[in-house]
Amino acid sequence: MSILFDRTSIRQYTAEPVTDEDLNFMLKAAMSAPTARNTRCWSFIVIKDKETRKKIASIHRAAQMVLGAPLAILIVGDANLVYEDYLPQDCGAATQNILLAATEKGYGSVWCGIYGNMERMEEFAKLFNLPENIKPFALAVIGKPAEKPAEKERWSPEKIKYEAW
Repeated sequence: MSILFDRTSIRQYTAEPVTDEDLNFMLKAAMSAPTARNTRCWSFIVIKDKETRKKIASIHRAAQMVLGAPLAILIVGDANLVYEDYLPQDCGAATQNILLAATEKGYGSVWCGIYGNMERMEEFAKLFNLPENIKPFALAVIGKPAEKPAEKERWSPEKIKYEAW
């Protein structure tokens, strides 16, 4: 599973489209993520339209790379389906699976956070006409990489504690 170590945030993309077959692979991976009590509270909005991506960039200053990407996926959670307060964990697992599946298929991706920023959540809800119970969680921006960031060493043994702090 070297994709776990190969995955990195990509912010520059070529114009090459994401194939429907690869998109479906990513969505299938997302739907394979675990959820609390198997509620499967997430849903996904596939975004290819250039005008919609421009609107996203205007409301999410950290998502400017969406302008150069051929695809974005908005991950949302249904507050009526979620078990207790596990929406962030459930949607987070689905988002991570999308990013890993994109890497597996040779695409670059980046996770743009939405959940927890009330203003951003309201703007995304308005832009995508989301019902009250549907909460925008994250935006996965995806495309063929037009950059190759330097490899980063992420192993940090000092972050590991055994049995207690």
